[in-house]
Amino acid sequence: MAESLRDNDELQLTAYCDGELEPAAAVKFEWRLAVDESLRARYSRLTSLQKAVRSLPQFDLPPSFQARIRSRLDADRLSNVTVLRRRSWPSQALAAAAVFGAVLSSSVMMTIEYFGQGEDVASQVVAGHIRSLLAPQPFDIASSDRHTVKPWFTARLAESPQVPDLAAQGFSLLGGRVDVVGNSPVATIVYKHAAHTVSLTTLRASQNVPEQTIAGYNVRSWSEGNFTYVAVCDLPRAELAAFESAFSAAESTATEIN
Repeated sequence: MAESLRDNDELQLTAYCDGELEPAAAVKFEWRLAVDESLRARYSRLTSLQKAVRSLPQFDLPPSFQARIRSRLDADRLSNVTVLRRRSWPSQALAAAAVFGAVLSSSVMMTIEYFGQGEDVASQVVAGHIRSLLAPQPFDIASSDRHTVKPWFTARLAESPQVPDLAAQGFSLLGGRVDVVGNSPVATIVYKHAAHTVSLTTLRASQNVPEQTIAGYNVRSWSEGNFTYVAVCDLPRAELAAFESAFSAAESTATEIN
């Protein structure tokens, strides 16, 4: 019974994301999204995957690969000429379908792998955030002075991020810590906004982390310079977006000065 309900949820979720639900059903489903954290997390993952698929680069297949497809189709056509005549499918259409299928399958597999890696990284970053909240303090070094926190990172990591002071924007610097993501030590800057702790973890610029919600914590990611920044907090997404804007503006100013 539970499995049947979950399958129905998946069907409704897919239909909702594709805009195929009737207005009344869509309103009812949106109400469920508002109260069901698990369903909301699956919605976030699905929409992030859709965005990743839409952002795939367009490219031409290598001529050698196209030649192999045409050769295989020609061989099939010769061995099944009667069937092909009955269907009246031109070889060009079959070739186009085969090429499209190959590209689509390859792109989807690459996207799923890329997206899955991002989700795994996000889970590790969120786990570090949760561990820090369970500890007596969420940082290894306590300081509101960026000139203290930045050198502390520099002494421990091969590459350290800028540590801007965002108190004027409502995000007070608490300190920093070293987390481990994928067996690599990474810098995490810790800020405070009202009663909320924001963990900002710095990863390699090549790493992709989709926006999502994990265990009740919102994850927001962006890339600048040599780093991908991943902010984790239980703040609403709009406030995390404001944090990103404040951090990016302050970092750009600090980079120009240096």
